[in-house]
Amino acid sequence: MSNSSTPTVPANVVHEAIDERQYVRTKLNARVLLSATGQPAFESTLQDISLGGIGLVHADPLKIGSLYTASIKLRLNQIDLNIDSKVKIVSQRGQEVGAQFVDLDTQKRDILRYIITAYMSGEIADINGLFNVMQRENYIKERKHTYASARTAGDRLKAMTGTLLYTVAGIAALSFVAYKSYLLLFRIPAVQAQVSANAQVISMPDNGYVKFLLQPGQTEVKAGEPVASISTQLATSFTSPADMKAVADLSPGDLQTLLGRATIETVINSPCDCQVYFPSKPLDGFGYKQAPLMHLLPKNEDLFVTANVPFDKLTDITRVTSVDLQVFGLDERFTGTVVDSRVDELNKNLALTIRTDTRLPAQAYLKPVAVDLFLGLPSLSR
Repeated sequence: MSNSSTPTVPANVVHEAIDERQYVRTKLNARVLLSATGQPAFESTLQDISLGGIGLVHADPLKIGSLYTASIKLRLNQIDLNIDSKVKIVSQRGQEVGAQFVDLDTQKRDILRYIITAYMSGEIADINGLFNVMQRENYIKERKHTYASARTAGDRLKAMTGTLLYTVAGIAALSFVAYKSYLLLFRIPAVQAQVSANAQVISMPDNGYVKFLLQPGQTEVKAGEPVASISTQLATSFTSPADMKAVADLSPGDLQTLLGRATIETVINSPCDCQVYFPSKPLDGFGYKQAPLMHLLPKNEDLFVTANVPFDKLTDITRVTSVDLQVFGLDERFTGTVVDSRVDELNKNLALTIRTDTRLPAQAYLKPVAVDLFLGLPSLSR
């Protein structure tokens, strides 16, 4: 007589696939009321159900092998369906409890089989059950067979062309993202900028008449050369006893001239060898006080660019490695170097002075400029 022993199988070993189970399991939206003799009834959530048993979610431990009277409460649209049976607790892992039907009669088994079939086919499903049916593979799929086939030259060319196009599109997209990232991290655009110079601005000293003394089309003047003649009336005011005493000492003719506000002729001469720039069309006639007449640009000094940037970029100015400039109206692009900075009280930001590497033409004076400051790496700058 021989004895045979069966090795103990660990609990975490899966014995069969879902497609090979004796009874198909499915999830239903239901609650289960469990009761036993001498114990208070309690309610659990139904995890899954089959013709062989049910899976529950219950936090408290249950005794393996104990019998309970289970009342399964199903909600089908507007109808409540109860299926009563006795179950036996066969397993519990954490909150997952497995129970087996003990005396499920034929009529209840047929009802349960119909409900399970209807849920799995999608005839009866709530939103959760519908997603579960869509995600589950209820039938064994046909095995996939790979058949080797030789590709023609046209197929190979088509595949190579498609691969090349996708590669080029990917590289272009990556390059575009890299370029935009570089501009975001290593470029400071100026808020506003214009071409400037150490110019002498000649303005009207008072309300009066102006006559320009330049020849038609003349754009340059020498030092001491007359550029304009201004006629204004002498404004007289007496504000102190000393003024009254001075008026009493004047001769009758001088007093008449003073009180009549005599016209004063003033000739303005050029202070340097300069180029002439008119902010507006030069017209001989009446001008108001402080109205600009002309700008005189020294011929021995180069034009430069003044650019404004926000204050929060102050710490990055020391990292500027190159400056790109585009003057409005000029096709040529210029490069430059930041040579000075100051606080612009009017605009409440930082004003930079930029010297260009090549000389700017005189017609660029006061033209707007697009300025981009490019930064280097912080480690390299330090």
